[in-house]
Amino acid sequence: MNERIDLESAVMLMWQTSDDIELLYKHYSDAPEPMTEDEVATTLLGIKALHSLRCAALEDMYSRKFELDKYCVDPQKLAAREDWFDKVLNEARTKTKEKKK
Repeated sequence: MNERIDLESAVMLMWQTSDDIELLYKHYSDAPEPMTEDEVATTLLGIKALHSLRCAALEDMYSRKFELDKYCVDPQKLAAREDWFDKVLNEARTKTKEKKK
C-alpha cells in the first residue's frame, strides 16, 4: 500500500486512544454494576500500553517515509547528522566543564 496512506492511517489511529478513554468513562459511569478500582486500573494500563504501541508504530512509519534514523541511507544526510551530533556533544561537554569551575 502507499506509504503516505499508511502514515495517514497511523496518525488517525492515534485518535483511537481518545475513543478508548471515552468508552471506559461511559462504561464506568453507566454500568449497572460499578467497576472495581482494580478493573479501572487494569483497563487504564491496557489503554496506556496500546497507546505506546500505536506511538511506536507511527514513529517507525514516519522514520521509514522520510528515511530518518536507522532508515537513512543518504551519505550526505548521515554526514550532516554526524556533524550535528558532534556539535551538540561538544557544547554539552563545554557547559559541563564550565559548571565544574
